Amino acid sequence: MSLNLAVLAEEWGRGTLRDPLQHFRARTRRHCPCCGFDGHFVSSGWNGQEAFRCPNCSSRPRDRQIALIIERRKIDLMKARVLHFAPEWPLFRKLKDNPGYVGGDIIQRRNANAVVDITKIQFEDASFDYLVCNHVLEHVPDDATAIAECYRVMKPGGLGFFSVPISGAAETWNPPADMPKDEIERRCGWDHVRLYGRDFGVILARAGFAVTEVTFDAADREAYSLLDETMYVATKGGRDFNWPDRGAVA
Repeated sequence: MSLNLAVLAEEWGRGTLRDPLQHFRARTRRHCPCCGFDGHFVSSGWNGQEAFRCPNCSSRPRDRQIALIIERRKIDLMKARVLHFAPEWPLFRKLKDNPGYVGGDIIQRRNANAVVDITKIQFEDASFDYLVCNHVLEHVPDDATAIAECYRVMKPGGLGFFSVPISGAAETWNPPADMPKDEIERRCGWDHVRLYGRDFGVILARAGFAVTEVTFDAADREAYSLLDETMYVATKGGRDFNWPDRGAVA
């Protein structure tokens, strides 16, 4: 593990402004599976979550979830074709030198190497071994088309990592067509266009994916500072994804 001094300075500076008292509270040391850092994480301040970001790579709980799955399944993304939507910095830094990696966003960004519209993906069928779609679909008006496009460009036997905010309701809520945008955002969150429910795995399965709901136990959540959230691992072409205490979606 190497220290990223520029990121450390930025994260601790921002974290101190948001929550200066964190430096005086008793805190637990954590481990970041994204970069290998061991130590105190940074409080988010704005949402009150302790140990939210890794100060060495800026990873958030959802980034660390994916990193743990990749680590425990011994997946080598550096030797694969990977399509990563709205890339998060920790994974982008790791994969940007892989010639088979496409970090795509709807606009050009520093932490993206391509412009990709998830509803009109410019790549041919069966182009990618792995897809990463982390907190993206809640921003996409036509999520059915986006998910179908993800299925199209994934190779048979491929694997996709999907996560969205889940409201806790049984079913996904889509706002009425005439509801004002500010009211939708008040109910769903900034720039979100719907509230996904516990049926999100079923929504992915409708596109043809086999879906496994991956969760982490209390010991993992404490050690890596994870939220009690589900990662949806989607496979194509009959590949089985084995995970302890998994929940498979038909």
